[in-house]
Amino acid sequence: RIGEGGAESREYRLVLKDGRSCWVRDEWRAVRDTSGRVVEIVGSLVDITDRRRGEEERARLSSAVEEAGESIIITDPKGTIVYVNPAYEKLSGYGRSELVGRNARMLKSGHHAPEFYEALWATLARGERWSGSFVNVRKDGAKYEEVGTIFAVLDATGHVANYVGVMRDVTSESRMKKEVRQSLKIE
Repeated sequence: RIGEGGAESREYRLVLKDGRSCWVRDEWRAVRDTSGRVVEIVGSLVDITDRRRGEEERARLSSAVEEAGESIIITDPKGTIVYVNPAYEKLSGYGRSELVGRNARMLKSGHHAPEFYEALWATLARGERWSGSFVNVRKDGAKYEEVGTIFAVLDATGHVANYVGVMRDVTSESRMKKEVRQSLKIE
């Protein structure tokens, strides 16, 4: 049965004779005569397997990023936040809607000198990965330390499209190390 507009399209998986499967988009439309009677059906069958595999891969990747225990933040080339995963929301105390659209410098704690950030940006500008630790500030004003990596994601023309930071909260580990050092000094 042809739809109201006289054309339809569907996507589905086919199993081929050799057992392999592929995804296809099946499109067809009715050609009508002057009285409106269908005189022929014109259609095409297009292999969309690669596109569907890409979509499935992106969905898996998206799910992995959302469920990761590490904090993930993505910014545009100027440092404006475009994405944070739930772990980042939990660590920073800010909701996604409070972060997206704002510059990542809003998280600065004042712990690092301007030279720290200059060196970080110089590393990224050279196309290199930056690894190290930050002391940032949560929404409630408490400082936290995270360690991780920031790297550039390039677009099809080779220009920086985004920066991605993958971080792990090490606040309690750092606190314990300081306490151990302090107790050793006392002894």
